[in-house]
Amino acid sequence: MPVDAATVILVRTAEDAVCGWECFMVRRHVRSEFAADVFVFPGGKVDPGDADQRLSPYVKSTPAPQCPDLPDEGRWRGLEMAAIRELFEEAGVLLAHTDERDIVSLHGEAQKRFETHRARIHSGEMTMLDLAVREGLCFAADHLHPFSHWVTPPEFPRRFDTWFFVADLPERQEPLHDQQETTDGVWIAPDRALQLYREGKFPLVFATEKHLERMAQFGTVQEMLTVTTSRDLELVMPRAVQTKEGAIYLIPGDPGYESN
Repeated sequence: MPVDAATVILVRTAEDAVCGWECFMVRRHVRSEFAADVFVFPGGKVDPGDADQRLSPYVKSTPAPQCPDLPDEGRWRGLEMAAIRELFEEAGVLLAHTDERDIVSLHGEAQKRFETHRARIHSGEMTMLDLAVREGLCFAADHLHPFSHWVTPPEFPRRFDTWFFVADLPERQEPLHDQQETTDGVWIAPDRALQLYREGKFPLVFATEKHLERMAQFGTVQEMLTVTTSRDLELVMPRAVQTKEGAIYLIPGDPGYESN
């Protein structure tokens, strides 16, 4: 049975990027059990605490999108919190409103304090509920934009039912890889990432490659989000096809996908 997971495509406008915007990617540790030594978007599986009902007063959410593969409300809230937690753990970016309704600043005096919180959450010493209460935060699930829904094929030993979200980099925050599960972090334009991948310099897994291909079609983040519809949120499960060159993966819309 696939495990629920959430991934965040963190984006920012960048004048020096070829397409005008970039996404933040981290490189997983070479000893990682899953997707070792490749560049990915921050994310991970849903933990039990992500669906803690006591979090409800500390989360600003929005209505779930209309699509046939949407989990029930409890699972959806768990996915939102997993996305926020994993982004904080792996990239050091926290989507949370302060009492003044601004997104929390992680510069200056707050930087060291929140780095300590980040380490304690990563180790399991602190929960996201603890963080919300201690810092007077309301997690900004309303800043997460659903982008896609992928499930690992059945032949894989570890399977994930993953929702991908897009989020803008908040002001007064800068991402930094966690130096534990990840060994590098980089801002990169989608088309540049694909170019380096094809040159053998930027390792990717199939799902990340396909997301970058979709992202590279758009000149702005707003354009990408505007054209994303409920059709784009329908479940995608790649299928393996044997060719003379070896196994390749197809996704819905590819020639031959429906016949395999």
